[in-house]
Amino acid sequence: MRLDGAREARTPAQRAGQRAAPPKVRGWLLVYIAGLAVLLMHGAVLTIGSIVIYAHPAAAGLHSFVPLGFLLLYVMTNIILIAYAIFLFVLMARRRRSAIMHNIVFNLLSVAFLVTWHVFGEKSNFGTLVDSVPGLVGAAYFMLSRRVRNTFIVGSRSGLS
Repeated sequence: MRLDGAREARTPAQRAGQRAAPPKVRGWLLVYIAGLAVLLMHGAVLTIGSIVIYAHPAAAGLHSFVPLGFLLLYVMTNIILIAYAIFLFVLMARRRRSAIMHNIVFNLLSVAFLVTWHVFGEKSNFGTLVDSVPGLVGAAYFMLSRRVRNTFIVGSRSGLS
């Protein structure tokens, strides 16, 4: 005969031998991950849109072409950010401790790319400032948050991640 409370009736030694469930992703960390997903999709749409507009500038009401070098800079840096964001999702899903440092690097890299686009005339002063805020806030959050440190707890086995 099985009692409903049989599962909770285990001894402390039995419970200690079991792996504890990893901390849940919630609170501001969940907001960050959702925001990162939105930014990933936004970057992908802008990248595709920039290629389409380069191919057919009249579709956007433009009469002049963007230099190919500027387009390639924009597309390549966006592809780097998109690939890196996908890598971040894998690290965060596996609760890897290295996800903390990689998120900081990703956020600072995104700000560096925004500044680079600004230097080459692809972003306005205001656009660069506004678009840099999420990267700076994200980097600060990953550096300072106790929830982040407690959530990403699995150390690397090979030292590569």
